[in-house]
Amino acid sequence: MAKRLTKRQKEKKLEKIEILRKQIAEYKEAIEVAKEANPFVFFEPSDGTIPPDRMGLLNEFLKEDDLPSGKLDSQLDCVLSEANIIGASGGNRAGKSAISAIKGAIKSTGELPKALKEYEHTPSIARDLDRFKRRFAKGQPILGRVIGVDFKQLSNTVIPTWQKWIPKEYLLNGKWKDSFSAQHSTLSLFKDNICCAKIEFMTNQMDATSFQGPDLDWVMYDEEPKLSIYKENNYRFGTSEYLDVGIYWTPTQGLTWATDLFHNSGLFDDEEEGVETNVELFKLCSVTNKKVNVGVLRSILQDAMSYEEIRMRLLGEAISLSGLVYGRLFTKEHIIEPFIEDYHSKHEYLCITGMDPHLVTPSAMVFLLVDRENNWYIDRCHSDDGDTEQMKEHWHEIVKTNGYRTGWAVADKSSNSSIMAFGGRNIFRELSMGANAIPALRTSEKYEGSIKAGVDEIKKRLRNKTLFIVNRKENKDLIQSFRTLERETYANEELNGPKDRIREGKHHFHAAFRYISQYPCSWYGEVIQAPEPEFYDEAAQY
Repeated sequence: MAKRLTKRQKEKKLEKIEILRKQIAEYKEAIEVAKEANPFVFFEPSDGTIPPDRMGLLNEFLKEDDLPSGKLDSQLDCVLSEANIIGASGGNRAGKSAISAIKGAIKSTGELPKALKEYEHTPSIARDLDRFKRRFAKGQPILGRVIGVDFKQLSNTVIPTWQKWIPKEYLLNGKWKDSFSAQHSTLSLFKDNICCAKIEFMTNQMDATSFQGPDLDWVMYDEEPKLSIYKENNYRFGTSEYLDVGIYWTPTQGLTWATDLFHNSGLFDDEEEGVETNVELFKLCSVTNKKVNVGVLRSILQDAMSYEEIRMRLLGEAISLSGLVYGRLFTKEHIIEPFIEDYHSKHEYLCITGMDPHLVTPSAMVFLLVDRENNWYIDRCHSDDGDTEQMKEHWHEIVKTNGYRTGWAVADKSSNSSIMAFGGRNIFRELSMGANAIPALRTSEKYEGSIKAGVDEIKKRLRNKTLFIVNRKENKDLIQSFRTLERETYANEELNGPKDRIREGKHHFHAAFRYISQYPCSWYGEVIQAPEPEFYDEAAQY
């Protein structure tokens, strides 16, 4: 039986509990004061996980095809990336500016927030810390550059963000005003009373020639810069140890040179120069930011103009004013490394060719391999500047060189017509007849809804993970098409409905592939000619 406490004992116990509560409160207050005094030390990056309540927000505003699955890109991914050119596109409150300032602070001070100490030996962080140590030992300050949109954005957003996250002990006298020169818009950082870094703050409205100057160690862009400024800053890395560029932006301008940079790079080795393109893009989702207010975010999304803007604001997607054809359906999972190189292995696959032939602009050929399970593999693309005779020669050369077992081929239906401007020539007839004729060549179908039918088949295969494209340099334009192909729209689709058109004008490889998708593509084995029997077996009839 428990012993009952006396009144005095109860009072003492309550006094101890109250003292403990006060100590906890004081401790929490001290932690908050410390965080306020030096937020850099206590910075915790997002890790890409989505809490259940925030997944509900995504379900509320996004279509099923656009819902992310599993872990999302995060601030931690940006920190640990080994790429020389990093892009972080993010929506409202995704933490782009904060992670830009944190990375700049790490590079310029050699310090790490507590939450990143465990990663100090990872290649990306170790590289930056090692550079800082070597440069500081020689008395050579790190030189960085931050570029904002304009002076107003620089003053109201960018500089205050960096002022918040720079480690206070690296400021002269521990004060920002003593380290930042408003006249030159330059921040100087100090370690042991020695200048260890200088950071210039500039704007995208300045003339590109203003960005000339000494070699830089790193550059950070807060929002997308002009291409001329980006190039001029890259020239400042001529004698630097490595290129070190970060672009952190909300892609409100749609598909631009920056989206092309990240969509079309980082996949291919430059075989001619022997240099690997080292570019990586991260799409920071607002809901992975632990400090974001879900209610406020919901209000922002409810005021968004269109679904495409919602995707941009929420997921950091580069939006198209008319809408991307494939959106998030096409991912890195659909890009695979070469997997069949020997002749006999390739004969286990059926090769089907899609062709978009022209007489003025380059013609396009896509070689698709189909396996027994009806998976599709785009093995290679070929662009041909020659006439029809040369195109036929190149088709046979590619087939022979790569040991393809060919089935049928399909060409644009428009090629099967007489072109009066070229003396009545018929491209389809020239490709399917005469020397080096392409066997089993048929035309694509053109009818109301044929474009949508082809695209829908491609979407279905992307969704079901039965369509893949091999990671070859000659395939990069088609990969770019999967990522950036846009719809055409009516002026008022609310009344007229969606238009059965895509902006495929420059996407010739996509057109060639789409012609294939109009037909059933079934695998079949090699046809082996069985020998005729030399003698008739009379017993076989019984």
